[in-house]
Amino acid sequence: MIKRTLLVISLLLPLTACGEAPAACDHQCGRIRVLFTAPCGSQHSGTPADCAGWVTEVGTMTRELDGSLRGKHVQEDVSEVLPRLLTSVHDFEEHHCADVGVDNVSSTDLQQSKCNEALIATRGDLGSLYFSADVPD
Repeated sequence: MIKRTLLVISLLLPLTACGEAPAACDHQCGRIRVLFTAPCGSQHSGTPADCAGWVTEVGTMTRELDGSLRGKHVQEDVSEVLPRLLTSVHDFEEHHCADVGVDNVSSTDLQQSKCNEALIATRGDLGSLYFSADVPD
């Protein structure tokens, strides 16, 4: 438990530039936890169109986190997963997945497949961030 707490604090303190460690953890870990436990997150439910708003939130959080960590010493697992998560979100957005429902006849099978892959990758990469950063429950 001490190792986990120290890891989270050391990861998150550079993100806030000020404030006490619990506040830093509450802010950043809270955002990751909420996204990870959302219906489109770890529970793996929803179509790409249903989860488009969630992917947008994941993208916003990831870009902010990535930007705040640039030039700082970060745990290797976290520094590896952030680019993958950004790529997954980018792929989802690039394929216009907000418009793809399960039975959306206007979208091609290829587009549905690419969007499902991007959604699954986003979920997996967010899960990797959640566990590599040891986000407390």
